[in-house]
Amino acid sequence: MPQHFFLGGFLLSIFFLQWWQVSHYPLWVWLIVFECILLFRKNKTVLWTSVGVTIACITVNLTTHAASPHTVDWYANDKKVTLYGKIADEPDRRPDQTKYTIAVNRIQTASGITVENIQGNVLVTDRRQWPEFHYGDHVITSGTLEKPQPIETFRYDHYLSRYDIYSVIYRSSMQTDNSLPPSKILPLRMMYRIKSRFEKQINKLYPEPHASFMAGLLTGSRKGIPDHLLADFNTTGLTHIIAISGYNITIIIAIITGALFWLPIKIRYICATTSIVIFVLFVGASAAVVRAGIMGILGILALHAGRSASVRLSILWTATLMILWNPKILWYDAGFQLSFLAVIGLSELSPFLEPLFKRIPETLALRESLTMTMAAQISAVPLIIMLFGRLSLIAPIANMLTAPVIPLAMLFGAVGTMISFVSLPLGLCVAYGGWAMLQWIIIIAQFCANIPFASTALHMPLGLIIVYYVLLILAIYIKTRSVSLVSKEQPLYPQDPVL
Repeated sequence: MPQHFFLGGFLLSIFFLQWWQVSHYPLWVWLIVFECILLFRKNKTVLWTSVGVTIACITVNLTTHAASPHTVDWYANDKKVTLYGKIADEPDRRPDQTKYTIAVNRIQTASGITVENIQGNVLVTDRRQWPEFHYGDHVITSGTLEKPQPIETFRYDHYLSRYDIYSVIYRSSMQTDNSLPPSKILPLRMMYRIKSRFEKQINKLYPEPHASFMAGLLTGSRKGIPDHLLADFNTTGLTHIIAISGYNITIIIAIITGALFWLPIKIRYICATTSIVIFVLFVGASAAVVRAGIMGILGILALHAGRSASVRLSILWTATLMILWNPKILWYDAGFQLSFLAVIGLSELSPFLEPLFKRIPETLALRESLTMTMAAQISAVPLIIMLFGRLSLIAPIANMLTAPVIPLAMLFGAVGTMISFVSLPLGLCVAYGGWAMLQWIIIIAQFCANIPFASTALHMPLGLIIVYYVLLILAIYIKTRSVSLVSKEQPLYPQDPVL
């Protein structure tokens, strides 16, 4: 029981501290918290809640960024500078530009002053796109250094802060830094190159938009997908298909485990977990993908272990450890937020929804996919409305019609692409199956998007969202308590009297 109070105190404090982020909280905050710990040390509820609040304050203190002469964003005053550093993340290559995250170690200011031992990341946009640079390359970059600003209602500065980026260069001139020896062969560098080579092979097998769609499924790349198709996915609630998050990994892997229904549960769990690990490594093991993989594994655990207290605690402890590392994922990372809510929904709501879909056939895991989709939708829909300002009324049907073919599309796409490295004609034969699955999804998305009132613009304020989740938690608690009371009243054997 102390775990619940600690986790509750920590998570709630982190949530509310997003509106009070400082690198040093005033002394009176610490005095109040420590006084509660000392005065109520015999009261487990207050004690462990206070400990959770203390850890939350320390976490925000340590992770709140403060600009200084030794951080690169100190010099982000809209003047031209020259940066020296190393590409610290996978390049984001798009048709018209490439974005590089550069870890800076030296800067030459507009006045010609060179400052050494600089820290911090800068997001640099290269519109020339030649020569190509790769993860781990040492580069020299010139351009106007500025701080990111909100774009209409989108807080671009908050979005970048998740990756510890507080300054940008929108138009840059880049070249290799020959003063430093080339980086040694790094594991991530090799994985990123394998991923890039894999995506190029996909482009040989599939026409557009199927090539970009398949790359989105297999590697998480969204470049090249037409705007009209993205709009149809958004209208029908299918955007999660082409975004690597715990939300879609959980649903996709659950479908795969459902397809392996003839195997024991432990074997299915091992197969699903192994596939997630391989997938995370293949797409580069970035922080966002690793978080998605962890949440996907928790989703499988929630599906196969039921609504036990241990599963609930496992989910909360995992979220706590991830937030301890970077609390901004709770505040600004929509992928993490949706993943967490989807996993909670699968764990807490799926068992209650299963009786409602008894008449749905189990063929191709239709019943399981609909149950999971509805559970995830119920738990995540208020946040989706707040983030995107739209509610997809057709999403459950669209997901039910497309979810069963997603694993087949990924299977045909991955196997066909790998075979094509050896034999392109044979790879094409297998890849045609993936094309058919993708074409089905595209047809369903376009058809459902054209249905009147398939999606509606909607605004949901934060206060109403909080009320919704409070009521949802109360409903789950009441339902769980009633089920536990009924189970206690059941006799151990049929002939035993009910006591």
